[in-house]
Amino acid sequence: MAENPGTDKVEDLLKNVHGGSYVIPYFQRGFEWQPSMVCDLIESTLQNYYAGLILLWELNPEEAQNEEWDPVWGAELKSTPDKAILDGQQRLASLYCAIYNPKKPFPNRRSYHVFFLSLNKVLNEDYEEAITYKYYSTHQSWEQIRKDKDNWAETGIIPISILSAKDPANPNQKYIDSTEFENWLNGYLNKNRDKLPEGITTHKVYKVFNGILNYNFVFYPLSSDRSSPDICNIFARVNAKGMKLSTFDLMNAFLYPKGVKLRKELWENLYNELLKDVDTNMNEYLLKLISLVKQNYCSSKYIYNLIPGEKTIRKNEYGKKYEEILVKDGEEFKNLWKDACKYAEKSRGIIMNTGDADFGAIKTDYIPNTTIVPVLGAIPWEYKGDPDDTNFKDNLKKWYWSAVLSEDYSGSSDSVMAKDFRDWKEWINNEKGIERINRINHEFVDGLDLKSVKKGSARYNAIICILALNDAKDFYKGRIVGTGDYLNEKINDHHIFPKQVKGLDPEKSKTFNDIRDSVINRTLLLDETNNRIKSKKPSQYIAEMTDKYGNDDEVKSILKGHLITERAFEYMKEDHFDNFVIEREKAIKQHIISKLKIRNQE
Repeated sequence: MAENPGTDKVEDLLKNVHGGSYVIPYFQRGFEWQPSMVCDLIESTLQNYYAGLILLWELNPEEAQNEEWDPVWGAELKSTPDKAILDGQQRLASLYCAIYNPKKPFPNRRSYHVFFLSLNKVLNEDYEEAITYKYYSTHQSWEQIRKDKDNWAETGIIPISILSAKDPANPNQKYIDSTEFENWLNGYLNKNRDKLPEGITTHKVYKVFNGILNYNFVFYPLSSDRSSPDICNIFARVNAKGMKLSTFDLMNAFLYPKGVKLRKELWENLYNELLKDVDTNMNEYLLKLISLVKQNYCSSKYIYNLIPGEKTIRKNEYGKKYEEILVKDGEEFKNLWKDACKYAEKSRGIIMNTGDADFGAIKTDYIPNTTIVPVLGAIPWEYKGDPDDTNFKDNLKKWYWSAVLSEDYSGSSDSVMAKDFRDWKEWINNEKGIERINRINHEFVDGLDLKSVKKGSARYNAIICILALNDAKDFYKGRIVGTGDYLNEKINDHHIFPKQVKGLDPEKSKTFNDIRDSVINRTLLLDETNNRIKSKKPSQYIAEMTDKYGNDDEVKSILKGHLITERAFEYMKEDHFDNFVIEREKAIKQHIISKLKIRNQE
């Protein structure tokens, strides 16, 4: 058939979505827009702004029945589909969500969203924030929403789902064409005359509603004669506008013709929520992990070499080019994915546990750099020796802490990841030195400015993890933080000298306002303990601790786990903040040197 562009109204497009005629190919991502983006789109339709092209693929009957399809978010598969949406899913799903109010929580949320239109704003031609939303713990049916229609008249704010609602007295008729709505509309205009421009009639209000329903999208139909690989390639390249496709989205499209359903079968069937919760980009990190192992590099341009059957130009150790297929077929890719999931979970386990060979991130928020997961997974995948070998474990520990304390993994880190992994391969194969390990010495640690390290940075999280690994005990409960003892209790990083502490001597706290939020003044405590401390001076709550434990020695022992030395303890008793932070910074640095067995280089 001819591939001629045309236009179609929102109302007709959504009828096709609702009836299941328009579907989403399996190689597409899901509905990912935020509620605010839904609002922005509807504001654009109200002003008749161009909102982009809809790219459709005409389906032949055999393809429609044999392939697997997803409905547009919120809709259902009710019949054999006619067209697949290649570009425009986010826009159509947004409009369907607002107008049809499906019985489904908003994507990536537990709440149900209802979208509203401010008639007063729109009739005054004020479109900024004319579309808003509210969220609810349960789905709000049309019957529930309709009960609030008297309030609509008072505020001029009406639910957009009114556009799909039916007349309760005549189910074959639109609600906005009903007598009930006509009566409501007259009441609304009477109550809001003073807020509306002169001469506003019911016709003007209907024009607002029909402006949304009759908004025309330009669409372009791709012929059913096109092959599936051709369609996947087109899909991967048309997303120059809107939300940029990730490497994972593109690989999902490229792998589909190879018999690999990356999103639907491999990612969504990965039942490891702990791993998925580490980072929203974990699906892409798994691809990076495979790429490191297969070709020593992991940026996007290298990941595309993992498409089964794809020929890749590589260089040998002498610089001579040769051609290679890295992944033979879809089955090999699936096996690589399975291994990547296994080693990524090993990586997560090492990062988030508190054993001798672990790195102490007791919560995902405390992982210094999630981007380190692919490398930390690729190392044991490549290493065939004894994982309990002392030399291997020591090197892994030094490499990890050097990486997170340097903050090299905090920015664009693909080249850093690749360099580190290649160094590790050299060590595994030839026992050559690993450059990053050689960097972590006395000079490096002494040069760390921990007073300036504040929450949110990799270095901050690294210090918090070091505290968790040091068997730090809660000040009042006396139990080690980061263990199963606290399964049902909340533990967080809190201030040692409270942020709102009262009564500090200005001569002893000259630096307090500048560095009170520094990691030097933070440690792991139960929220309950922090609430007991509130704004007390350290001398006050230390006195309470002494009363609880019976002597200063026991209190010192607990504080030692938080890298608070005896001298720092005395400064706390004196409420001497300035001296305390100097002493604690020394203690943390000395602990790092000792933990990593860093020798003096003379």
